[in-house]
Amino acid sequence: MALSWNDLTCTPDKEAIDALAESWRWRIGDAFTPLLFTALGDMFYEADEGGIFWLNTGTAELERVAESVEGFNNLLREEVAEDWLLPSLVEALIEAGKGRTEGECYTYVTLPVFAEGEYSVENLNPVPAKEHFELTGSVLQQLQDVPDGTNVNIDITH
Repeated sequence: MALSWNDLTCTPDKEAIDALAESWRWRIGDAFTPLLFTALGDMFYEADEGGIFWLNTGTAELERVAESVEGFNNLLREEVAEDWLLPSLVEALIEAGKGRTEGECYTYVTLPVFAEGEYSVENLNPVPAKEHFELTGSVLQQLQDVPDGTNVNIDITH
């Protein structure tokens, strides 16, 4: 199956981007310009103080990936983009009948920050991007100071 750029990326609406800004402020601050959203709801952004960063919304990891937009665009043509966009997983999701509609991204049944959380077809479902950003930002903020290996119970109300 040939994947399109739209299969690998997400185009959230303004409401979803506002939800991301609010839910993830604790991790990325206020001064950023979104560049790209992946099908799995991760965001690449340009920080106002410089640099291009990858926010992994499944783990809250933040990584500087390039110094400029031009450098980032060049990297999208390299093998590293496979790690960012996970095309084989997206293809498996689509083939399993878990295609997305406009404004949706995939979210996790169990976040990959947990031992049971996997990047697998069974652990991902399409949801509105706004819900993904709010849920992952809220849960991961609550876990930010919890030591690795700690048992936690999470009640999610929505």
